[in-house]
Amino acid sequence: MLTIPDNAPFTGTQKMWLKGFLAGIAAGLPQAGASIPAAPAAEAPKSGLPVTILWGSQTGTAETYAKKLAKALTAQGHAPTIMDMADATVGLFSTVKHLAILTSTYGDGEPPDNALDLHTSLHAETPALADLSFTVFALGDSNYPEFCKCGHDFQNRLTALGAKPLLPIMTSDVDHDLPFKEWSASLLSSLVPAH
Repeated sequence: MLTIPDNAPFTGTQKMWLKGFLAGIAAGLPQAGASIPAAPAAEAPKSGLPVTILWGSQTGTAETYAKKLAKALTAQGHAPTIMDMADATVGLFSTVKHLAILTSTYGDGEPPDNALDLHTSLHAETPALADLSFTVFALGDSNYPEFCKCGHDFQNRLTALGAKPLLPIMTSDVDHDLPFKEWSASLLSSLVPAH
């Protein structure tokens, strides 16, 4: 039984409250000789896949969709990692197995500023990428002649280096919500952990 010593430095009201509080705790404790119920079995960990999400964006739109994709992957038990293309090197492509690229195209077909170095390096180097599976969501505006060129550049270069597309490239024209939903749903259904 939990008790409060007579010389405890509490007022009468505090002692009454504490006695009620301790009585409530005591009521939940097993009595002497009573068996302690087994703890509920922990939920089995989900065996999701690690997925790297690279984004290239001039205005932040591709980054926003990258974050949405990460949430959807996490909800399905996968382990996403989001990276700004400015922080990535070509070596990354050799170390990951599942990659999602979300990129816009800037100006007359150029990569966005944060994707320029990675885009240039990937086209200059020749890593063997047979173990890489990837998908590309390309954001663009069909009013420009080089619609979604940066996304197509990544798609074509990775394929040429031996990487396997998980899905065909998804190009998106100005209103990106519906194409993104279709693409992300297809990606989620294609990511099946090996058993």
